[in-house]
Amino acid sequence: MAPPASLADLLFPSRDQSFGSILRALSEPETGPAADNLVSNEDSYPRIAADVAEQCPRDGVYLGVGPDQNFTILAHAAPRLAFVLDFRRRNLLLHLLHKALFSLSATRVAYLSRLTARVPVGLPDDPDAEQLVAAFSAARFDRQRLTVTIAEVAKVLQPLDVVADSDWAQIATIQAKLAGPGMNARFLALPMYPTFGRLVTTTDRRGALAHVLASDALYRTVRDLQRGDRLIPLVGDFGRPRCLTKLGDWLRTQTLRVALLYISDVEFFLLRAGRLKSYAANLAALPWADGALIARTSTREIKHPERMPGDSSTTIVRPVALFLQAVEAEKVRSVDDLFHP
Repeated sequence: MAPPASLADLLFPSRDQSFGSILRALSEPETGPAADNLVSNEDSYPRIAADVAEQCPRDGVYLGVGPDQNFTILAHAAPRLAFVLDFRRRNLLLHLLHKALFSLSATRVAYLSRLTARVPVGLPDDPDAEQLVAAFSAARFDRQRLTVTIAEVAKVLQPLDVVADSDWAQIATIQAKLAGPGMNARFLALPMYPTFGRLVTTTDRRGALAHVLASDALYRTVRDLQRGDRLIPLVGDFGRPRCLTKLGDWLRTQTLRVALLYISDVEFFLLRAGRLKSYAANLAALPWADGALIARTSTREIKHPERMPGDSSTTIVRPVALFLQAVEAEKVRSVDDLFHP
């Protein structure tokens, strides 16, 4: 079997640009305190899977925020290259951990065994989402397996030259906080949020299983991105003036265009802080693919035709051009305007 293609092979074969050099060159200084948002609090993000798969321009760049929900959206967008940007460096460390886990694990079962420090029994060769969740929920936490995985992750990440000496303890802590609860891990460990296991079994709006761990094909899509150094976490603040300038300039030099922005509920905080125009200006400066999309979530319970019964959040997909036009025309004054234009 041929080795996985590297980022340099895929994008710039004659230039000396590595995963680590790009991460360092395009990241901004950290602007916010660390937080343990290690698992998504959005129970609605898998709902947009079919829309993303059908509408997202092919062979473009994905730009996202936050923790693990990016992998599911990425699996359906199938971009050429992806960046996940957050103003906290801890999110970057979380994504480096996932990069190592995906790279080490040829299958979904192997990935979950490392992530949760558990070894399930009785699983078929191609388990469905319900079987995965049930088996890993029944398996016991194995502290020795966690210790082994921490060492495996360090061995993968050390050659990348992106982890500072002070970061290793944080990465190990993140691993322990995810492994301990396993399939019961939740955003900030708060009971009102969905468990990781529930997210794995959530469907899209058409009733099809959508999570990255729901099928081998979806998992392989993201694993290939990770092994090819084509999913790069960055530190940056979307609302900070000219935050995306370096990224936009770099994409232009590579003749790459953004096909999908997943912004979660970040716009709510930017509106509240009076930074929406700065954010929109940052987006407008990026090179966009024709038909590029923006996916956003309201983590407040709102009345919306695309909200699924039982969900506590609502995620929608819209053309990014319409959003930028609405901001320019000063038609976005509240969160409701983002969901009911």
